[in-house]
Amino acid sequence: MSREDYLLEMCSGRAAWTVVPEQIDSIDLEIVANRIESEGWSCTLRNRLCYTFTGEMADITLYPSGKLLVKTGERDVAATIAETHMQVWLAES
Repeated sequence: MSREDYLLEMCSGRAAWTVVPEQIDSIDLEIVANRIESEGWSCTLRNRLCYTFTGEMADITLYPSGKLLVKTGERDVAATIAETHMQVWLAES
């Protein structure tokens, strides 16, 4: 997927970014969570509303819609995680 396939929006407070996939309405949280964990992230919460992870660059929250909240004030970090989210974690196997 290319950059045009998602929106990267700064959240109010400028401490987080939201990655919004444009062509995905829902995901299987467990499958995507397994992919995220295989990349070295640690899952800190699992429930039907969201999964949260902690990693070296940021903390992230994954939602059933496919949206991802990236807790960082740095756009470059958020953009890197967004690319991984779209190209690896949400990629069809």
